[in-house]
Amino acid sequence: MTVDPELLAAALDQLGTGLLVTSADGTVVAANQATRDLLGEQATGKKVGDTVAAMAAEDSGRWSPRPGLVVEWSWSGPLLPGTPHEGRCLVLRDVSHRIADRARLRRQNRALAELVAMKAEFTAAVSHELRTPVTSIAAMSELLGEEVTEPDPLAAPVAAVARNAQRLLGLIDNVTELARIENAAPTGTGEKVQLEGVVAEALPGWTGAAKAAAVHLTAHADPDATVQGERVLLRRLVDAMIGIGLAAAEPGALLTVGVTATGGGWRVTVPIGGRGGDRLFTSSPLTGDGVRHDSTALMLCRAIVARHGGRLTTDTDPEGATVLAAHLPG
Repeated sequence: MTVDPELLAAALDQLGTGLLVTSADGTVVAANQATRDLLGEQATGKKVGDTVAAMAAEDSGRWSPRPGLVVEWSWSGPLLPGTPHEGRCLVLRDVSHRIADRARLRRQNRALAELVAMKAEFTAAVSHELRTPVTSIAAMSELLGEEVTEPDPLAAPVAAVARNAQRLLGLIDNVTELARIENAAPTGTGEKVQLEGVVAEALPGWTGAAKAAAVHLTAHADPDATVQGERVLLRRLVDAMIGIGLAAAEPGALLTVGVTATGGGWRVTVPIGGRGGDRLFTSSPLTGDGVRHDSTALMLCRAIVARHGGRLTTDTDPEGATVLAAHLPG
């Protein structure tokens, strides 16, 4: 089938990529509109080396014909080799926007890194400034609580001050830990951590809080559940999830910390359906170790799970109950 040369030329002119065809001696025999726009001149009939010498000598390269314009070019292999029509094809692409986008992305990344560093510095400074006075308030209110007891009318206010001071200390700890996790450099694969052992280690610290909340706290963990990670952070994850579960649990409820296999990884769960999703942002009871988890616990869980390459979700267990689930890669 014979192709109309004018039709072919019109089609090539629609391309955004420049195409330039030369004869065996380097004379330009055809060039589409994109090529003429990039070179800024009528190239047909000239030697390609007369336009850009480097294009005749190299196989590919990058060239800036004028300020603000960058062109990448490359030669094809021989066209119709061994015939009187032997030649080559030069492909030209305007990469100015791509280079500008990369430069803009680098600037945005630098600005983002500066913002993250500023946030970390601000968090550290505020946490430090708050911790000292709040620790003093907590200590003094505890001492006052030993001296001021019922039926003294100051007993209830002193107890409230002590309770809220402890709550603030827990909040400061969580915010500080969250900032540390977000800004810490990756530690590689970490160590092999057995999740059953982490859960068993965490459970006794919550026994008193569970008893005070009239909640039955148990665990069911697969003994083969092992992940690569940081044991200290995984323990913090389990503690935070138990605290969230206790805050959401109804009196008399069974709160089971589960560790089960799922999709090549492991799923750590606690039920949260007792008093609804709003309880996810309610302070948990205080443990025997003085650990309390508030609304920042959910953020802490998400950060720890993300650092281990996983995701935090709310799922439904086989019994239809809503659970908070940490999906961790195996």
